[in-house]
Amino acid sequence: MKIMLWKPGVPDGSTGELPHIGLGILANDIRNCGHDVFIADHHFFPVEEHVPVEIIEREKPDILCISIASPEWKLQKTQKMVDFAYQNGIPVWVGGPHVYSYWDILQNDPRLSKIVVGESDGRFQAIWENKERVIFLGRADNFLLPDFSCLMNSDKMVTYPVFTSRGCSHNCAFCAGTKTHGNRWRPASLDKEFWNMLDNVKTAYPFVKNISVIDDEFTSNLRHSKTFLKRFIDNYKYFNLSVFNVRADQIDDELLVLLKMAGVENLSIGIESGDPEVFRMVRKGETHETIRRAIEKIQHAGIIPRLNMVIGLPGDSPQAHKRSMDWVTSIPMPRITQWLHYAPYRGTWAYNYFVEHGDIEDGFIPGLQHGGYDQLPEKGTFDAKGFSMEAKMLAQLEGYLRCYSPILILNHETIKGICQQNMMMDLYDDWYKNAPIQDYVSRFLPGKMAKGQVSSVFAANLIQ
Repeated sequence: MKIMLWKPGVPDGSTGELPHIGLGILANDIRNCGHDVFIADHHFFPVEEHVPVEIIEREKPDILCISIASPEWKLQKTQKMVDFAYQNGIPVWVGGPHVYSYWDILQNDPRLSKIVVGESDGRFQAIWENKERVIFLGRADNFLLPDFSCLMNSDKMVTYPVFTSRGCSHNCAFCAGTKTHGNRWRPASLDKEFWNMLDNVKTAYPFVKNISVIDDEFTSNLRHSKTFLKRFIDNYKYFNLSVFNVRADQIDDELLVLLKMAGVENLSIGIESGDPEVFRMVRKGETHETIRRAIEKIQHAGIIPRLNMVIGLPGDSPQAHKRSMDWVTSIPMPRITQWLHYAPYRGTWAYNYFVEHGDIEDGFIPGLQHGGYDQLPEKGTFDAKGFSMEAKMLAQLEGYLRCYSPILILNHETIKGICQQNMMMDLYDDWYKNAPIQDYVSRFLPGKMAKGQVSSVFAANLIQ
């Protein structure tokens, strides 16, 4: 058979950054089963809306497999693609985060042939042979490596994603990751096959400059993570390294030294909120003091902490957000702070909280959050009692202004206009005077342009 794996993609801050590792893993499995397969990942390589249908018309696959997040399912291009496949007798299989949460609704859609809930790693043949329409897989025992040789436009890759482990042993109240990947942490075998994969990257994808470790919880087992880092330092320093998702209570000095030696420039810490009550309701199992000490250690190691904050979690309000900003701005520079809007993920405690409080109805699908810096600030994904979508937008803007984030320069005129309308010009003037705008423009904007995340014409004007 000939199988098409498709990622519709949404325009956000990660567009053009990473190819979808899940589709690469599935492609490896499909090839092992003896079938032809190709990947059209339109989050990694965005295309015009008419292109996906043109691809399926040209390639005539026997099966269309779609990996979807909730905002992608709502896109017109996704619905057009599913319609076209259905009308032309091409079976449509769907999987991904949206399917996990909404399989009971999707099963009423006659266009879908198979609805796959869970991780498909190493299970393609079993899925093919399963006569059920809704298939519940749970967590995979296999740990396959990705195969991007069948990825359309793979020559455009500048970053290569790597799993050194899967899953997370925690259960934060809002997190979609543990719902889709589970609470069981599973390490990859750091064996010859794993290192051969990295050896192949340099020759197969010559424009790749960065290896991104995208584990759900890279620091769950420090011995495992340190083993990876030591081998990387010894053999792969011609790549830059980035590491996603570390917990503040699971790092030590040796790990930070190794991360610095491996070339890691910044390290993300999920804080979510600096307000004590909102933080308690998030159920992270950490304390603000633990996080503060970890940030100090990260800074001492010469790595910039990237603080990930979320607006609109259970218990949040304009007043709680101000307390959150006060906590964040008490952290000494240098630091990078990201303020994101909470998007309710069906199946989490936080989603149920807002359903029970009457802020959303069960079955609610959050709207598209662009996440692109040239779109900031954005409205929240839903109105909550005492914290409207508009109020969340202003909260996001104030958070970025007070943290002196230079990324606001990418939507400068809009930012200034909103500040003028909402009596925020004192914050604007302070931001414009003190934010490291020129450093950002000269050091980081060229990379954003190379990945297609920023309009090259607009960015070129800023650089000049």
